[in-house]
Amino acid sequence: MPSNVAHLIKVASNEISRNINNFAGKYGLTGTQIQIIYYLAGQPNKNIYQKDIEKEFNIRRPTATNILKTMERKELIIRKIDTTDSRLKRLALSDKSKNMQDDIENFMNENDQRILSTLGTLERRSFVHALKKIPRKLKK
Repeated sequence: MPSNVAHLIKVASNEISRNINNFAGKYGLTGTQIQIIYYLAGQPNKNIYQKDIEKEFNIRRPTATNILKTMERKELIIRKIDTTDSRLKRLALSDKSKNMQDDIENFMNENDQRILSTLGTLERRSFVHALKKIPRKLKK
């Protein structure tokens, strides 16, 4: 019986999401909020806008708007008017998020290592490369 690749990816994705959500629950957050904090923390010298979040997480504008509004309400992010274009608002981590930053980074790194530890060195490169290609190919 041939393997159902989409099903296998979904099962793995659900387990990964469950893991991240369990960690996030310790802070009263969602896995997506944790991942956005992690993403923003990894871009300290770059101006990040909502459109960047939409692209990075492959989510639609209304979804990103709701997530970011909730994060702003929870004082996890700050929206700052861009100095070059007042119509744009940069996203920045709040002090509250910065205080969680080390724990989040440690968890995300350990989580990645747990996932990748199931693969050999060559498989890891191929696996990550394939995961990056899948969304691009499926959009066409």
